[in-house]
Amino acid sequence: MVVAATGAVMKYICAQGSRQGGRAYNEDRVAIAERDSAVLMVLGDGLGGHQGGAMASATLCQVAVRAFHAVRSPRIEDPPHFLALIMFQVHRTLRDLGRRRAPPIEPRTTCVLALVQEGCAYWAHVGDSRLYHLRNQAVISRTQDDTTIETFRERGILDDKESLAHPDKSRLLACLGGRQDPIIHLSAETALRAGDTLLLCSDGVWEAASNVEIPRALAHPVLENGLADLLLAAENRRRKAADNISAAALRWQDQPGRPTGIAACARRLTARAFWEEGRSLIVGRKLDEIRGAPKKVPPRG
Repeated sequence: MVVAATGAVMKYICAQGSRQGGRAYNEDRVAIAERDSAVLMVLGDGLGGHQGGAMASATLCQVAVRAFHAVRSPRIEDPPHFLALIMFQVHRTLRDLGRRRAPPIEPRTTCVLALVQEGCAYWAHVGDSRLYHLRNQAVISRTQDDTTIETFRERGILDDKESLAHPDKSRLLACLGGRQDPIIHLSAETALRAGDTLLLCSDGVWEAASNVEIPRALAHPVLENGLADLLLAAENRRRKAADNISAAALRWQDQPGRPTGIAACARRLTARAFWEEGRSLIVGRKLDEIRGAPKKVPPRG
């Protein structure tokens, strides 16, 4: 099933969908949350080799959407840190949920998030669920998987075809809910142009569709139909071997975004660095408040 929606203030169209594929259960989860000035897309692929995969991806969506709607200011001031906060919060929540089970379990999930506000996009991911930035029926960029095979591909040891055929292509190096704190991949601030499309998808999609087929499908005049065609084609191509197949897409239809300079370049963020930066930010704000506060004048007499 594919569901579509249209923005009210910002001009965009978004759609989401999921298919079970050849698996006994669907452990993928997708969510899209909207406000007047922003939209958040969330996708998680629960790890089927660990108990609680569906619970992990569902928890990701619940925590992310709740955090998005909890922001009271009209705009999110620091999108990269907001996305990182969601992911570290989900990681800790999953660890706590797993420990409380009897016997304990380790619910794990991949994660990809995308936030669009004021014509600029920001995304973050862990694992091998991907984000594609599409323009003029071509892939402008995509996230890099947290797998050994992706490392080999980047170094030129394997080409794209060899990477997809490798037996260890789905062996993850990082996820949310694992024993180690994840390293979050944060994108640079990306200004969108009219017609640009962002696609978030699980590996069930990208394993079955090429960098030519994906933008071609999503160039359909009706985004909802193009996404539905992409998911169905992926399922039919892999048949019984098809993994869960899920995606969320957004097509920008407004004026080009104007970068704010918040995130000039992509980077990787550890949990330790995130909390240290957070503490520094809080201390800095308090100092600014103190410096900006009017001096108290002692009472006379």
